[in-house]
Amino acid sequence: MSGVSEVNVVDRRRLVRVARGEEPGDLLVRGAQVVQPATREVFAADVLVADGRIAALGSGFQAARVIEARGAFLAPGFIDGHVHIESSLLTPAGFAGAVLGRGTTGVVAEPHELVNVLGAAGLEWMLAAGRTSGLRVWASAPSCVPASPFESGGAVVDAEGVAGMLRLPGVLGLAEMMNYPGVLGGSGDVWDVLEAGRGSGLRLDGHASGVRGRDLMGYAAAGLHSDHEATTPDEARERLRAGLWLMVREGSAARNLEALLPVLLERPRRAMLVSDDVSVDELLELGHLDRLLRTCVAGGLHPADAVALVTCNPAEYWGLHDTGLVAPGYHADFVLLRDLSDFGVLETFVGGQEARAGTVTPPLPGGGVNLGAGWDAATFGVPAHWPVMQVSASQITTGVGEPGSGDARLVVADRYGRGEWSACLTSGTGMGNGGTLGISVLHDAHNAAFLGGTDADVRAAGRALEAMGGGVVVVSGGEVRASLPLPFAGLMTDQPPAEAAARLGEVTAACRALGCRLPYPVTTLSFLGLTVIPALKLTPRGLLDVNAWTYLP
Repeated sequence: MSGVSEVNVVDRRRLVRVARGEEPGDLLVRGAQVVQPATREVFAADVLVADGRIAALGSGFQAARVIEARGAFLAPGFIDGHVHIESSLLTPAGFAGAVLGRGTTGVVAEPHELVNVLGAAGLEWMLAAGRTSGLRVWASAPSCVPASPFESGGAVVDAEGVAGMLRLPGVLGLAEMMNYPGVLGGSGDVWDVLEAGRGSGLRLDGHASGVRGRDLMGYAAAGLHSDHEATTPDEARERLRAGLWLMVREGSAARNLEALLPVLLERPRRAMLVSDDVSVDELLELGHLDRLLRTCVAGGLHPADAVALVTCNPAEYWGLHDTGLVAPGYHADFVLLRDLSDFGVLETFVGGQEARAGTVTPPLPGGGVNLGAGWDAATFGVPAHWPVMQVSASQITTGVGEPGSGDARLVVADRYGRGEWSACLTSGTGMGNGGTLGISVLHDAHNAAFLGGTDADVRAAGRALEAMGGGVVVVSGGEVRASLPLPFAGLMTDQPPAEAAARLGEVTAACRALGCRLPYPVTTLSFLGLTVIPALKLTPRGLLDVNAWTYLP
């Protein structure tokens, strides 16, 4: 959690007295238009706060401090019910600095990026860093470390390890079960993890990309509670009919909100908006959940219904029973808005205080890059019979093209010292041979990936990643043209968000100068090794046909 103190029994008694007018509160927000998603209302009221919680709504209150809202809209603080903070390339404090001003007051982090690199210590660090971030940071316990039998990262977490993570304070449930073939096929290891999740009595988050029909029925029957992989209205409705909560994802690499908006206009009872993976440059340029709200309202959704998708709905799903509404007894996490169309934020409050991002990030040892002694002489040939991986700028799924038809080579190399790598051809990126984009952020094992370039440039990019302890780099003609070091497990930086975004912008500009057509090249590249998303993905061991669940020969 965020480090905001919890209210104990004695404070609750004071909360009752303040609500009844027997003593003054700590803060009074006077003259607000309260957004109440539980009743689809917007009504005029003063909001009284004591001990970090809402005491009462109404008028005639007294408090030690008064803020004049002057008709501003007062909504519950926004909650991102499924986000990988690491994908922003920021630490939790940096992430807070990017989203607090956008109205986000809480997130349910899914730190399987860190856990794949560092094991359970990564989850413990995420929770500790969250407590000093200025946000409320809860977490789900990663269920698939590694994501599938085809991936090798820095750690392996079995069912016993998952059960231990589920007992950590601040963990709300089992994170996305990505290994749906293991669920459907009755894999013992996968089902042991599911049983650990069920034994905790907490949520079991789903992840069923492309799963339809009887397979989806079977996946839901296994006890999963949600899915964020729907990309079409039919897929979304099928998930809702199967009793799954629908998480509508709109991130930097997977954009599903526009396609699924017709379903949200039907006002499904069990739905929410999530960002999943969103990069720092997009957070600063376009926003966080506020951007999603703008899209929903512009598409015809009632503002209160839109707000419910990022407040009371995710709170209900995750069992956060005193979060997600502006109501007596609830945490005083709220946002003052200029309007309910643009959702421009005037001020964000967490625990009844003006929200400010933290400035201290705990140290995080380990997680660098080691490509092995053979890297300096490595070559990266592509088997002639392999199909081409077709890359999309707006989805994390890939297509299958004819052998030999690609325009840029992709190399994936083990970064944990095992000395393995492989290469395939891609289409749709435009990188060609003019230079190389290299990253140490490759879901979910987080090996190193290199797009485009000659063998020499790929090798130079790899050594640059090693020297930085992980990060993002563009190399052309053997020279580093742009870079962003990510010293926290090779995944995150503690630079201020604006500085990190500027460095990332230099990387994007360098890629575009080399012909790249992807709007967010780092984010798109980071998903080309994720073995649980169809159709083709590359690992250090070879090219995986995800649908057939086998490596190509």
